[in-house]
Amino acid sequence: MAINKSLIEDPFLLVYDSRSGSTFLSNLLVKSAPIAIAPESDFISAIIQNYRQKIITDKQDLENILEITFSDQKFSDWNLDCDEIYKYIQLNSPTSIRDFILLICTLYKEKKFPDSEVFGLKKSTYLKLHRTINKLFPQSKFISIVRDGRAVFNSKKNSIYSVTGKPFETNPYSAALEWSKILKLIREVDQNYPGRMAIVQYEQMIQEPEATVKTLCQFLGIKSSETNNQYSIPDRYGKDLHQNIHKEPLVDRIEAWQQDLSDREILAFEVVSHQDLLLESYELLHSRVVVTMLGLFWKIFLSVKVCLKEFLIWTGIKQY
Repeated sequence: MAINKSLIEDPFLLVYDSRSGSTFLSNLLVKSAPIAIAPESDFISAIIQNYRQKIITDKQDLENILEITFSDQKFSDWNLDCDEIYKYIQLNSPTSIRDFILLICTLYKEKKFPDSEVFGLKKSTYLKLHRTINKLFPQSKFISIVRDGRAVFNSKKNSIYSVTGKPFETNPYSAALEWSKILKLIREVDQNYPGRMAIVQYEQMIQEPEATVKTLCQFLGIKSSETNNQYSIPDRYGKDLHQNIHKEPLVDRIEAWQQDLSDREILAFEVVSHQDLLLESYELLHSRVVVTMLGLFWKIFLSVKVCLKEFLIWTGIKQY
């Protein structure tokens, strides 16, 4: 089995916490440079986690990996079908998982962005899978976008997630834990692959979009040039979720979270993520001493909670 087609080079990976401006950045890049970015999909993660073989050797293997690929709900947004993929795979020699994935990316690129020079994949899960991703695509680069976590939570609280029909997040503690986890992974990737990570600050991007494009084009090794392309947003996301990506950046909304969130919500977020907020040069609204002390109590509470859970499991009480 082999691929009967010229394939793209290793894609770059756009990684982020949800509601951090990744869709705005994607649209900015595809309309300002010869860049292709596919809609969010977890099909690569699904293959990594569920396809147990290292290669595709026969028709049954091919059918299995195609089933895994199309099992991801969001993959339908790529508008590819099995026959399109199948016809380029020859059943005479083995095909690597890498080449199978690159074939899918190549087909989308040719259909949607035929003149593009680089191809990007957009999904936060590539962060936690970065070691496996690096083995598959050793020349890939990462672009991360970081936004003030309190603004991220405010956006999550007021945005409906298409999969659940509910807000992305309403709990400031959970939002802060997720934001800090994403930042930790971004730093981990940056340290593990020197020179292969570009970090975009959301607030700077919307104030200086042209400078952001120029910096990222240099990072990707291409020249910026205006195109007629737009990042593809599936209709099922609704009209409101990404309503601002085709408009001028809303600079005056950078600190809207200060008015939209309650003081209690802001304090809760800062207690959990004050260290990461300060590391990213975001000022705290509450006293650093107070937030630090409450943060210490928060860590003690979490430790006690974990110990109690383990104790209950050990005693057998938890099963009841």
